[in-house]
Amino acid sequence: MTTAQAWDDHVALYDSLFATLTGFVARSMFRMVEGRLPASAEILDIACGSGALTLPAVEREQRLRASGAKPGRVYAIDFSPGMVEFTRKATAQLSAGEDVVHVSVENGQALSFRDASFDAVCSCFGIFMFEDRRAGWREAARVLRPGGTFATAVWQGPEHNAMMRAQFLPVVQALPPELVPQSSGNWLDISEAPALIAEVNATNAFEAIACKEFHASAVLPTWRHAWEGMRNNPVMALMLRRCNAEQLQVVEANVRKHLSALAGGEDQPLVLQSVCNLLTATKRG
Repeated sequence: MTTAQAWDDHVALYDSLFATLTGFVARSMFRMVEGRLPASAEILDIACGSGALTLPAVEREQRLRASGAKPGRVYAIDFSPGMVEFTRKATAQLSAGEDVVHVSVENGQALSFRDASFDAVCSCFGIFMFEDRRAGWREAARVLRPGGTFATAVWQGPEHNAMMRAQFLPVVQALPPELVPQSSGNWLDISEAPALIAEVNATNAFEAIACKEFHASAVLPTWRHAWEGMRNNPVMALMLRRCNAEQLQVVEANVRKHLSALAGGEDQPLVLQSVCNLLTATKRG
């Protein structure tokens, strides 16, 4: 199974379990930059997922058109055809036609758009997961017009992020030592603001780079739903697929013990506090 296929398989569960959380973060991030955008803005959402940021961007475009403003357009792209189709259906529920929003399969590390095509480029929990993040930042900068706005969201790591700690700690505790992953080379390298700013700044394309800490709560019906989401998540699944049946049972038992204790019972709702970094920047002229 390819990485894109893994995300195809995860889209419905991702949306049902985490849309409330990611939707709140994405809408808040979009609100941070909305005031900077021209009325007829061309907006690109890289790694759109299930449409968390695309939807408020489309809603903005519809409001502006209703007021008589010159039309702009929203573009939503993802390397997962399943995510693209999910976002396309979500925008259709807003009665947004192709003239308002264009949703397509694209590789965010090598976009097909021409240089300086967009007034704003956003990626909410997207580029930070790319195999080649630096290519992702460079491509975002390339297709952004001078003076245009860039925004992205990156989770803080388990040390500062209770939601991540609740998911990763019981898994790592129960894994055999040889199966415990190393942090080097993955998104944890930029989970703290200074490292994220430095990596984005290395493109030499942005100015006025700022990073704000953002807190939000994730709510899951029970620990079982959290475990289902963890097992189906393509990132966590890379670790769990290396376990044999006996090792996986040990991991599940530890997750159950840990998360049900946090929830106050096996059938109690699980509320996890999360924190991410919201970065904004301006394309140099």
